[in-house]
Amino acid sequence: MVSHNSGRGLVAAADLPPGSRVARFAGPILDYAAIPPAEANYALGLRGGKWLVPATKARFVNHSCRANCEVWDDLSVVTIRSVRRGEELTISYNLVAAEDYREAPEEYLWDPRWSFDCRCGATHCHGRIDAYRLLPEGVDGYQAGRLTVRDTLNRGRGVFANIPFAVGELIESCPVLVIPPEQWRHIEPTMLFDYSFNFGPDGEHAAIALGLGSIYNHSYQPNAEYIPDWEPARIRIVARQPIRPGEEITINYNRDPHDDTSVWFKVQE
Repeated sequence: MVSHNSGRGLVAAADLPPGSRVARFAGPILDYAAIPPAEANYALGLRGGKWLVPATKARFVNHSCRANCEVWDDLSVVTIRSVRRGEELTISYNLVAAEDYREAPEEYLWDPRWSFDCRCGATHCHGRIDAYRLLPEGVDGYQAGRLTVRDTLNRGRGVFANIPFAVGELIESCPVLVIPPEQWRHIEPTMLFDYSFNFGPDGEHAAIALGLGSIYNHSYQPNAEYIPDWEPARIRIVARQPIRPGEEITINYNRDPHDDTSVWFKVQE
């Protein structure tokens, strides 16, 4: 349908939870020089210097500086927070992980024809979109600028919101390092025990969350929850209630937000 700010766009036909696959990029794969001029604005860069010209509805997903979707490795467009029926589905066109850029900077071509003045209305709108923006290692596009780590009164360091988060909104999507069961005996006696999660289809593995995932403090009245995803190997931090800027974000280490089972340390609420 017609987007308010960006011509045609893709709009949710129903309420969608985080993690919903809403589209997938697919189409001819070409060298950049072979892309028809009329398709240049739709081309999606792939590894190896190739480009995909989308032939699916994913071609109509517009940019937002506070996108509600991201593109996964299989080229699926996936919601990263709850999306309401009638809300436009968006991704970020210009955010690139710094580690990916360093591996192959020659693959990150920016064609001047792609540049535009963004009118997404986000609080942290970048304004002119005319180059890639590099993200620090371990930080994904959604969390950049939205979270901060600082000292708490009685729980050491914690993760705090820089912006408001709505119920069901994705706060952070954390890649994890999976620890196989046979290696756990080497990890358990170390300080990493305090920063690990149960992980795997049946909880048979452990995991260390990257990004800020292992810094969130425990609470029996958490304002967020963590949701493990075995494939891809990630832990999602999702808001359970409205979170204000400056508020510490907490999770229940027992995973179930209502589980009051004792944990392995004295809890400071």
